[in-house]
Amino acid sequence: MEQSIDKYRESLTQYLLEVCTGSGYLKGTLLSSPDIDEAWMRYAPSFYGDAVREFNKYPEFCLGCAGYLGMAVAYYWDKDWEKYRTAPYACFKGERGFDDMDDHIADNILRDRKHSTPAMESTAAAAYHFLMRESPEPGTADAYRKFLVTEEVMFKTGAAIELSRLGYKFEEINQG
Repeated sequence: MEQSIDKYRESLTQYLLEVCTGSGYLKGTLLSSPDIDEAWMRYAPSFYGDAVREFNKYPEFCLGCAGYLGMAVAYYWDKDWEKYRTAPYACFKGERGFDDMDDHIADNILRDRKHSTPAMESTAAAAYHFLMRESPEPGTADAYRKFLVTEEVMFKTGAAIELSRLGYKFEEINQG
């Protein structure tokens, strides 16, 4: 079972990397940082609690919020990680809590809708399409695990998109 979830994670990651590269949001590499990955581990339990309640009604919104969260964490990582590394999950929510997390992050943290909104709308739609193509039976443990993995991959993809927008790129360093 764990092997199938790992295969799902790898396939989804590759699929979203191709979609985002084709759309110009990424350049063929999923940029990352151990700090950003660690932040996901801290925020994930609270995020999952919010997203699981809304997923059946608003699946693409919930997936998009994971991407927006990744974008916001990457933005803070670039801006001043020492200051923001311990930011509570609540600081990413809007006035209406999870319901306007996307607007809050786009308007108040990233201060950018021109790039973030189309990136998250298209990426969330692609992730949802991929998840539905897998046809997990609703209410099963398999469906729940795939939901969790899809949210995690969306977070990492959102972070990579923001890092790319900020000008980061993967370069090999010759240590010779």
